[in-house]
Amino acid sequence: MEPPRLRCVVVVPGGPSRRVGSNGILIGRQGDCDIVAVDPAVSRRHALVRLTSEGAEVVPLGRAPFELNGLDSDQARALAHGDVLRLPGLELHIEIAIPRPERDAPAGFVLERERATSGGFRISHTPFTLGGGDSDDLIVKTWPAAALRFHLAQGELFVEVREGTAERSGQLIATDMLEPMVAGDTISYRDETFTISPAPGRVATTAVGARTELPSRVEIEMLPRGGRVIFTVGARDHAVYLPDRRFDLINALLRPPAGYQPGELIPDDTVRAIVWPRKPSVSRQEINMLISRCRRDLVDVGLAGPRLLERAPGGGATRLALAANATVEVRA
Repeated sequence: MEPPRLRCVVVVPGGPSRRVGSNGILIGRQGDCDIVAVDPAVSRRHALVRLTSEGAEVVPLGRAPFELNGLDSDQARALAHGDVLRLPGLELHIEIAIPRPERDAPAGFVLERERATSGGFRISHTPFTLGGGDSDDLIVKTWPAAALRFHLAQGELFVEVREGTAERSGQLIATDMLEPMVAGDTISYRDETFTISPAPGRVATTAVGARTELPSRVEIEMLPRGGRVIFTVGARDHAVYLPDRRFDLINALLRPPAGYQPGELIPDDTVRAIVWPRKPSVSRQEINMLISRCRRDLVDVGLAGPRLLERAPGGGATRLALAANATVEVRA
């Protein structure tokens, strides 16, 4: 398991506190919420506090807004330490701490600088950022802040180019796309080149996707503004909140129409009819962009999104890869 970037706790003043885990925290009037409100002005499922690759955020689910630091909002908002979240009859304080990476924490990969004579930089947590910002994990002063972001998921490594252009082993990487990296690959940006190496004690592999374990069970939970999908991989659950069309896409792949089974390739025309029922002219580029965003959401919760959400060779169809005999359930 990749070490978490931060610890987020939701505190009821004078009462208990609730740590935000991988499933997030549902707040609302409904009895199965993690924090249950009693005021009738609160929606059955009012808001979700969740962790992201950027930190933590609160997402509105119902029609009524929430109040963050005295200001009403009906949009997702990033959370910071000391924030105060209010719903009718309920006040919650946010505590956020960024743990120091453990000196002996396991690391799967090391970045070896081409111009260095020895040593390297281990990728000890996710995301791991390279750039010229003071808060970046590996600082290259002449680069833009957070120019490159490395993500660890299911034992695999993915790189995301946030600004400018970069190459993987001589091939251009598309901006804002997740690119798989394996031992032996190089990543070049501006005047620097790093080689991806396995950490000491790790067995090197160049087999793309060889380590990815597939979900054996998936649970779908409908929410007012999208939904939450819980993937069981091995003994661990990975819950991801997906807004609107992203949820519609994953839902369409997991619960396809008659003639298709979960885990099979679903043609783009079928996906269009479900995700964009009033816009049949949606382009392949728009579909690819939606898939890219869903992949990033999956990586944020520790799943190898680019491996699980697969496009057919040449495009034209998509599948969400599942283990043999995997089950798909819908939570009422």
